Amino acid sequence: MSVKERSDWFEFSGIPFWHSHCAQVLKRLVPSACCQQTGHFCTTLKPPFELHGQGAADMGRIPHWLAPVLIYFLTIPSLSGAVTDKTVYPVGVFEGIPREIGVENGSLVGRFADIYRCVFDRVEGNFQFIEMPLARILFQLEKGELAIGLPLVQTADRDQYADFGGRLFQTEYVYLFLEQYPPLRQVSGLRYAFVRRFIGNQFLQGDNASAVMVAEWKQAVDMVKLGRADVVVLPAVLIDHLMAGYEKPFYVRTAAWVDLSLYVSHRFDAGRLAPEFRKAVRDCESYDDRE
Repeated sequence: MSVKERSDWFEFSGIPFWHSHCAQVLKRLVPSACCQQTGHFCTTLKPPFELHGQGAADMGRIPHWLAPVLIYFLTIPSLSGAVTDKTVYPVGVFEGIPREIGVENGSLVGRFADIYRCVFDRVEGNFQFIEMPLARILFQLEKGELAIGLPLVQTADRDQYADFGGRLFQTEYVYLFLEQYPPLRQVSGLRYAFVRRFIGNQFLQGDNASAVMVAEWKQAVDMVKLGRADVVVLPAVLIDHLMAGYEKPFYVRTAAWVDLSLYVSHRFDAGRLAPEFRKAVRDCESYDDRE
């Protein structure tokens, strides 16, 4: 076989085969098993099957080392399809914000669910949604134990181990506190509470500010109520839920408007899906949070 023939590839059952006369031989051997336009294997044959006439003659033209391989792959389902069907892509979903996003019976629920479903409906794959703390989502994305994490804000640190999907929608981050403070940058020694691995450090203001990190948003709010922290940095959409029933005055100021989306891990096999997710995000993009 010449170098030219070897460089002309033909895809059969997810495996490259040399083109030349082999593709035509296969179509004559089992025409019902091949797509007329592409020559791809479309149906599964069950042995035994017999070759007659031109089919038998053509089989004799195939190199002796290739014939057993062709017969084997004609009698089993497409290998590429079998692998795809079994691949599960675990998706970490930020827990503790059920009104906004959560998982019930394996599906996304909450105010953000529709826009994320818009994205996942456009990307082929078997996605398994699992609620977990933010810190665990980021750790498992970095280790390649998760394929995707959401909802997440882009940071330089996260870009080192995962691909950001691009802006899907925006939401407001705010400062929550119980005293009537002047501009926070003028107040020294404030203690800011937020969940672990949240981007709260970007919003510290005033001299000698410090951070108190907890596992859940409710714990951060409770720290302020108990006097163990002065300010909570959190998404504005959580205020109504976390402060429900609190009868004393409290104050809220905007920290920033941020872009929310998802991250696709570099180390998990899902890294190959990043371009598809970026396109899906562009198709589904909204400019503010879901009311």
